Amino acid sequence: MQIVPVTDIVIRMVPGAWPLPPELRAAVADHWAAAVAVNPHLWDGRILGLSAVGGEPLVAGDGVLRAEAREDAYSALLAWRSRGFPEIGVRHAFGWALIVSQDGALIYGVMGNHTANAGRVYPPGGSLEPRDVMPDGRVDYLRCVALELVEETGLSVAEARVGMTVAILDHSVISVGQVLHFAEPAHKLVNRIRANLALQQHRELADVVIVRSRADAEAAGCVPYAVALAEAFFAGRIFAE
Repeated sequence: MQIVPVTDIVIRMVPGAWPLPPELRAAVADHWAAAVAVNPHLWDGRILGLSAVGGEPLVAGDGVLRAEAREDAYSALLAWRSRGFPEIGVRHAFGWALIVSQDGALIYGVMGNHTANAGRVYPPGGSLEPRDVMPDGRVDYLRCVALELVEETGLSVAEARVGMTVAILDHSVISVGQVLHFAEPAHKLVNRIRANLALQQHRELADVVIVRSRADAEAAGCVPYAVALAEAFFAGRIFAE
């Protein structure tokens, strides 16, 4: 797993679905049916995956993320994930917001039981979607971060001091996030988010947790990339400003 700073993002939509192997593509419908039988709340939306351009790394030495985006179904992602993300030349892409409180803590979300990631703990965020594609075909990754943050927590990027933009590269997954420094201590941010969650009819988060160290992240049951983020932040490798 690599955590690297990002200086700019250049992503363009291109036509075509993800190049899933025929056997895996054929298994998508049955896998989705089985998933919905267990969790009827799942919704088969459309999401984006990213591919490198011309064989170059997704994030070059200058910190620029360059990629092509292709659209496919959420059900295709779940089937692909169930096989351990075998290499297909595409990376699952999502954005996240690293909420930093005034007293130096991180706020992570606990995913609700009705989601495909029930119980998992990580920064608020979500997959790149068609809504993140601009009229000129450019994909606005930071729009994804901003929208997911307000939808899941009620917090806004506009009220934060924006720090580094960071990419995490992990096998067939890429995620990009912003460090957002808020002017309130952790307990007040948690109270605000919980009050907002109580008003949401279709909430994605069951709750939020305060993380003040890697040990906290591990104790909370965070997914590996969220533990790695906490470790990097508290070691001073990811800055809030």
